[in-house]
Amino acid sequence: MGSFPMVPFDSGRPEVRRRAALERHGGAPLHRPGEMRLGGSPNREECWASIGPRTRARLAELSGAAITWFAHEDASSGDGRPYAVTFGESGLSIADPRVDTEHRPVYAISSFQLAPGTLRHVQVDHRPPPNASRPGRPRAASTRDTPPSGLALDDGALGVLGNLPAQAQELLQTPFLGGQDILRNMWYYEGHDHHLTTFVFFIAGARDVTVATGSKIVPVGHTDATAHWSLTCYRAAVARRIGR
Repeated sequence: MGSFPMVPFDSGRPEVRRRAALERHGGAPLHRPGEMRLGGSPNREECWASIGPRTRARLAELSGAAITWFAHEDASSGDGRPYAVTFGESGLSIADPRVDTEHRPVYAISSFQLAPGTLRHVQVDHRPPPNASRPGRPRAASTRDTPPSGLALDDGALGVLGNLPAQAQELLQTPFLGGQDILRNMWYYEGHDHHLTTFVFFIAGARDVTVATGSKIVPVGHTDATAHWSLTCYRAAVARRIGR
């Protein structure tokens, strides 16, 4: 989509932008898939609509030409207000619900501003046959552990990451395998058990941002282990940060 919705709408998959290969590291750990539950929360359009127009406009201003976005109820907000994330050609921006010193509901906006000319992407179209085995090196089953790579993501994030095709897992992790601190990591998906119409996962650090966005379908005769994924994986350098 060319812009983020001021009135929410479902725009489908992002446009194909600059074709430049992303670096892959064969040594990136592949993670054990976790359960991806689907709840009864309002969808992203409903949550986006409940965020004030000034906050939505600021997110759009910081992120630039839109690639993907999501909004979801924030259980920690105390009043059920949603958070929102927008990713565009200029930045990855987040609006977190807060309460100011006068106890008024406000939004704290932060953004990872992208260095011009560094945004690259790769299409990942994963179509295994029904009897294919899941490749890779599963991580240990202990809780709250950190893989040997030192990737500082919690078990929930690693479980979602583990559902993705090996190529997408590697592309998302590569910039952070050398010890770069992970400052924000969030994900979102919606749809049905056999069809996720929207999927977004991002990792953001002081120097790099990686994002995967797309959809998943489990064809007849398949299971989650052989699901078909259509993803676009993005990577960009961070020029500066706004907010925390």
